[in-house]
Amino acid sequence: MRFNKPAYPTVHFSEEIWVNCPKCSEPALVKTELPKYTLPFPRGHKSICSCSHCGFQETNESNWSGFVQGFINRACGNCGSGISYTTEPTKEPYETSEITCDVCKATREYEIKWYRYRNDKPTDPYFGFDLFLQTSIKDNVLWLYNIDHLDYLKEYVEAKLREDDVRHKYSMITNLPQWVKSSKNREVIVKKVNKLRHELEKKTLHNNT
Repeated sequence: MRFNKPAYPTVHFSEEIWVNCPKCSEPALVKTELPKYTLPFPRGHKSICSCSHCGFQETNESNWSGFVQGFINRACGNCGSGISYTTEPTKEPYETSEITCDVCKATREYEIKWYRYRNDKPTDPYFGFDLFLQTSIKDNVLWLYNIDHLDYLKEYVEAKLREDDVRHKYSMITNLPQWVKSSKNREVIVKKVNKLRHELEKKTLHNNT
């Protein structure tokens, strides 16, 4: 089997994203009108999250629910040397962190500035809601936006011949972790994505009846 699909970036699949409704935990759909230019991240897009199960709706992207990452970039309060510190992504930001200056070794509390984190997390990039299509595979998390995204990945994983010559730096395939690309994980990944498809179809069919 050969994989020779176009080198789509992940954002290509982000016009419809299935998430866990923050109100009732059933599948909700984030629909986005993408602008002409979408890389590295779309600007001027319009998104709406709707749940057909409980009626939840969200259009205000300023109500970010996803991961954030904190930064400290300032002068040491003791010697004036530059201090640069980056936190791990988290959903629970905190006001300050205790930092030791590399130059004078003085330790002080500094205020952290937090920013949205959208990279490689099982959340949608517009509201930060947890993705419905996600599963654990050997201590890793595999996540997908929708069925088209799922089918694209599944076809790549199943293929024994992969044409990667025209992949660019934003290509979804280029940025896949090695454990997804490894042939030894082919069987378990295909099994898990088939299960995800079944669970989504069962849930959405039930909610629409």
